[in-house]
Amino acid sequence: MSTFHKRVLTPRNLPGVTLAVARSLPTLARAARDPAVSGQLREQVMLAVTSVNDCRYCSWAHTGMALAEGVDLEALQKLLDSNSDQAPDDRTARAILFAQHFADTERQPDPAARQQLEEAFSERERDEILAYIHAIYLANLSGNTVDALLARVRGQEVDGSYLPIELAAAVIAGAPLYAIRRASRRPGQPELEAL
Repeated sequence: MSTFHKRVLTPRNLPGVTLAVARSLPTLARAARDPAVSGQLREQVMLAVTSVNDCRYCSWAHTGMALAEGVDLEALQKLLDSNSDQAPDDRTARAILFAQHFADTERQPDPAARQQLEEAFSERERDEILAYIHAIYLANLSGNTVDALLARVRGQEVDGSYLPIELAAAVIAGAPLYAIRRASRRPGQPELEAL
């Protein structure tokens, strides 16, 4: 039997992840009314973080949103797969690769990576990009934590997850994740990746 092993919410990361989102709420509210960055960039950043944390719910939902915003998913995947140490010239690429790096380093990006973002975007744009990163990071880990509970219920071994946090995540995030699961089962929709 395989072991469930994805990044999940833990006693160690839960306070920092949730506090970062709480601090970002005013920026997210402002972005909903008057965004500083395009919907395309928002979805590219969301998918960059999700590509690292591997949340099946966020991947399904934000792939659909990215397509609706006109994102070239093939070009995005090539950028995410590039593993280039060279700083990208395009500001969009800088934001996307910063988001991926942020997730890769578990919210501890290198100062040089932050500098790349600062050079390419205004303060308001950076704040918005970071707010999106924090929000999707929490969403990714929440979805994975619920999946850890589902794996546990199925008798699968779960690595690094805590049952009380899994139960709390299921209560808090269960309804939206269930809605995503139901939407993926509609005729003509791609099926949500199986657990």
